[in-house]
Amino acid sequence: MYHIDLLQRKLDQLIKESNNPVLYNEIGVLLYQLNDWNNAEMYLQKACQLDSSDEDVLYNYAEILYKQSQWEKSISMYNAYLEIQPHDIEVMQKAGNSYYLIGDYEKAQKMYEPLKRD
Repeated sequence: MYHIDLLQRKLDQLIKESNNPVLYNEIGVLLYQLNDWNNAEMYLQKACQLDSSDEDVLYNYAEILYKQSQWEKSISMYNAYLEIQPHDIEVMQKAGNSYYLIGDYEKAQKMYEPLKRD
């Protein structure tokens, strides 16, 4: 119930601030938590269109794409995120997994390489 009330407040706020990428991101995350992945994707995509340099937006959008098996799109978002946070091991692994799942084993290996320990 908490998520739904919070979602309603965020949607009401969005009416007043229709170009606020943070609100779109927050709504997308709430929808994701409610397992409404299609609408979550729509809001996160809009957040990304409004601010493609926000690492939270890039990460969350990549996650919903990955969750929906949209590997090519998730790769694009993970790579954009890694330009900002190049040492994020979790994202390197997820990008590598996405490459692997589309059959690009060479790029997957390239993503996994920094994850190896000496």
